[in-house]
Amino acid sequence: MRKYILITESALDLMLMHEIWGQDKLPVDSERHGIASQALSDEIMAYYSAQEATGSFFALIDLESLSALLTVVGGDVFDVYRRIVRVVKGLRNPPIHLPRQWSEYHYRNLLTFFALPKGIANLRWVAESDGNNSCVRFDAITSSSDQVDLAKYRPTTWPDGFESLISRARGLKAPKPNTLNQSEGLVAEVDLSVIGSGSVVKNRTYEDWQPHLSESQKNILALDTQSSVRIVGPAGSGKTLALCLRVLLVSRSPDVISQGRKILVATHSWAMAERIDGVLCALNGGVVPSGVVVFPLLSLLQLHAGHIGQQVVEIIGDDSTEGRVKVLEIIRQIIDADGFRREGLSDWILTGLLAPDDGRSRLDLLFNLYEEISGVLTASSFAPDDPDAVRSYLAGAREDWMPPFELMADRSFVLNIYKSLLRILVDRSAITTDQFVLDSIRVLETYTWRMRRETDGYDYIFVDELQLFDAQERSALELLGRSRKGVPFVTAEDPSQGVFSSLHSKRGMVSNQTVYLETIHRFEKEIFDLIRFFYQKFPLNTLPLKIDPNRPSGAGVPKLYLATDRDAGVELVVTLVQDALRAATGSDRVCIATMGDTDALICDLLESKKISATRLASFDDVEQLGYRKKSVIVAPWQFIGGTQFSHVILSTLDISPAVTSFGKRHELTGVYLSCSRATRSLSIVSSDYVPLVVRDAKEHGLIAQIS
Repeated sequence: MRKYILITESALDLMLMHEIWGQDKLPVDSERHGIASQALSDEIMAYYSAQEATGSFFALIDLESLSALLTVVGGDVFDVYRRIVRVVKGLRNPPIHLPRQWSEYHYRNLLTFFALPKGIANLRWVAESDGNNSCVRFDAITSSSDQVDLAKYRPTTWPDGFESLISRARGLKAPKPNTLNQSEGLVAEVDLSVIGSGSVVKNRTYEDWQPHLSESQKNILALDTQSSVRIVGPAGSGKTLALCLRVLLVSRSPDVISQGRKILVATHSWAMAERIDGVLCALNGGVVPSGVVVFPLLSLLQLHAGHIGQQVVEIIGDDSTEGRVKVLEIIRQIIDADGFRREGLSDWILTGLLAPDDGRSRLDLLFNLYEEISGVLTASSFAPDDPDAVRSYLAGAREDWMPPFELMADRSFVLNIYKSLLRILVDRSAITTDQFVLDSIRVLETYTWRMRRETDGYDYIFVDELQLFDAQERSALELLGRSRKGVPFVTAEDPSQGVFSSLHSKRGMVSNQTVYLETIHRFEKEIFDLIRFFYQKFPLNTLPLKIDPNRPSGAGVPKLYLATDRDAGVELVVTLVQDALRAATGSDRVCIATMGDTDALICDLLESKKISATRLASFDDVEQLGYRKKSVIVAPWQFIGGTQFSHVILSTLDISPAVTSFGKRHELTGVYLSCSRATRSLSIVSSDYVPLVVRDAKEHGLIAQIS
């Protein structure tokens, strides 16, 4: 009777990339992709690939435990296998460094961690590493209610004769895979190394990078370690690399080491924290630098500010990014309940209410509601049971940065949504991440924290992607510093995707310096010229950007295609995809970024043309790209920040002219962010309306219109 699956790291990778498993969700053979199996004994079935490297690492997985996990997750098995792969890769190159939200614990060669994301199930794997046989055994599943003391845990006995069995498995190799169907087009892996540490570090250590740095990056490292530094630049300028190089510079300072000073790198999400962890580890020669803590802001506040009051309150989301996603989902549910008056509402709200859940009009409504609730109501500590506050909100003047809820009926609609949200939170004994940040600020301003910050605070604070942090989050960050007079802050930001930080103007901060990274490394020249033009359209951006002189010219200037209507435009988008796939090399990646409600139409047409595609419908989906070996990514522009693709096709089909300042800035940001994802070729497809900034760029000769 089968008790175990023995599978190589390479076979696991192929499984995830190509979604290879049977109806029972267990591994299966695939001649097409080069995966084969063989029974090693009555207990063990081995799976292996055609491309096994010398010294292959194996996972020995308890079949009963694996089947139990697969039953819990239902149709989506990615999370189960992805976590197994991550542990195998980590233990292959120790020390293992798992995402902190997995809550890993170690004892000698034993490891326990959450087997599934929080919210699905509180099940934990207990794994055992066998370095002599290059194998990780996933021994058993336990629940959080059944806490495991690894020091007392006794793993089950390894299978009889395992050493000889795994030695035999090392000699197995699957037949070479069949040639893939030409109609599939591009099959290069779209993985998180594109947006992860690999794309930043490029296999270089801190020392290796020194001769390759730009003058601006060298200036950042030349500043005194006690200086506060703002690293400002557009996409592709090396902000994250410069930030991490300075982290290492500070962590290696003799004064920092001898005095045991604490260095914090704060991020907006666990995904970004993991990315920074990987960058620092790689720059430091594969070793995590000592004295450096990398955490999302929300986790830091939970650690230092704790819960307020005696009742345990649930915080919606593990980090600020996930919190936003969770609140958006609650708002979506409130809208779907459809119990609100619609008389007198602005047309764009009515359109959003009538649109399908995945429609662009519905997404825009959700985003605007979230921004209004978090940025206007929550940020001002608005109380819906305060009549004066309600009157002031309904009749108050609207500023340019606010979402376009212009009419009094629009704001009454927002208030009803907000009241429903608060009722749901009370029923769940929960608060949003925005509410928790505001409560945490009040705690961090107390005398109790003033005493504790001398021991628990941080001597240096680094912040990546500062534009993602709102004013309240930035205030909370400052309060985490050890010194009451302020500590050195180093931030990296792209002002085109947010507002400038006010942290550095605070009293007590030492020797504030701003360094602009004006040299762009990511783009080929023609795309760079367009990105520079878009970048300088933002009011605060006057920086004269420069391109890396070593970057070559590419496939000509970006192109604008005008279609007669939406359907013709969708056909044109797919034709451009086919052209890109025919010319693509194995490492090329293609993305269709959308600004209008055309995602479903594009995906349907791609499928009819036998072109494999992945549609991103939420922020969570971006994290699933690690093993989605798909040719084309189709996504709203909001979901692709931080990614990078060889070829980008921006669809502005089905959008209307922006009339408010908020809408115009929103449109400019969408165009800038989408186009700055492309490195080699960029095409824009429009029909009835062409975004103003695109028309302006065409008049300046930066975009060529194709008839």
